[in-house]
Amino acid sequence: MLLIETPEGFVLADKSLTPVPGDIVAFQFGEYPQLGKLFSTGIITSDGETIDGEGMDGIIVLGKVTAEIVSVYEGCRPTI
Repeated sequence: MLLIETPEGFVLADKSLTPVPGDIVAFQFGEYPQLGKLFSTGIITSDGETIDGEGMDGIIVLGKVTAEIVSVYEGCRPTI
């Protein structure tokens, strides 16, 4: 299992599971890990961009996302 920090919190990615099209996966493109939805010929990133074809050459799939931990703390809200 990998714990990956995201802007909203964290995700857990399982390296032992084989992702199938339709799964959310953690992948590395360049320096930082990202999340995206796997489809038969590529990945749709969380920004809505599609990576497929020759663009997949630089992609390392880290694992299938199995859990998402979202932070609910907001510093601008008063404590009750």
